[in-house]
Amino acid sequence: MTASERVVAAAQAYADRGIPVFPLAGKGRPLVKWGEAATTSVRVIGFWWSRWPGALVGGVAGKHSVVLDVDVKRGANGFDTLADLGFALLPETPMGHTPSGGLHLYFAADPAIRNTAGPRGAGIGPGLDWRGTGGYTILPSPGSGYCWDPVVNLETVPLAPVPEALHPRVPERPAVSAEVPRSSGLSKYAEAALDGACRAIASAAAGEQEATLNRECFLIGTLAGSGAVPEGFALRVLHSAARGVASYDARRPWRAAELAWKVDRSFRAGLAHPRGSPR
Repeated sequence: MTASERVVAAAQAYADRGIPVFPLAGKGRPLVKWGEAATTSVRVIGFWWSRWPGALVGGVAGKHSVVLDVDVKRGANGFDTLADLGFALLPETPMGHTPSGGLHLYFAADPAIRNTAGPRGAGIGPGLDWRGTGGYTILPSPGSGYCWDPVVNLETVPLAPVPEALHPRVPERPAVSAEVPRSSGLSKYAEAALDGACRAIASAAAGEQEATLNRECFLIGTLAGSGAVPEGFALRVLHSAARGVASYDARRPWRAAELAWKVDRSFRAGLAHPRGSPR
């Protein structure tokens, strides 16, 4: 059996397990639109590897399994991070060895797991990254440099559920007061309008946050456009309120840059439609 035939056999073995696969270039770049094209079809798999005989085997994360990438390069050691999280002994779940000396730990599919990037954002620590919904991984195959552990692999142990301690983390936002700081020269009406806008933004319920943020920033913008409230001061207060918006969905947390953009856009729109304050 040639090297290419061995890779095809490995890809077909994954397909037989119900794991959709697709071809990857040598550095892990997809050669097809993997999100749509990944397949278990023997015919398609044979066609792909006849066209790209040196391709790696890619797997879509999130459908059959999610993968914790334990890395030991770029100054980070994922094994140390796992030990700090209480996993000096690795969970009993299929694992594959990577060319850099790291590991891929395969867990049962979990819709709450999305791709992460290191210690920031939804990451769980240095040297650890998830490949989940919306991502893919390189599956072990002959000649790829990736190989299954000889003891703990898909043949010997079932996919374990993701341990609670390894779930992606949403960074906590600092508490932000909804009260408007006092500003010299601010009318009682403008002060009350800003205070109400900040409270509405901070207390908006799940599903209503974006509409509330847009509405309140637009309305304050209309006041700033007429000179009823200082433009720079109003914008700073709105940005402060937006930073306190709670993330109700751990899979799609609010990002600071996204919130700031929404505030600026709606506020500018309000500036273009000035209104006065009541006497």
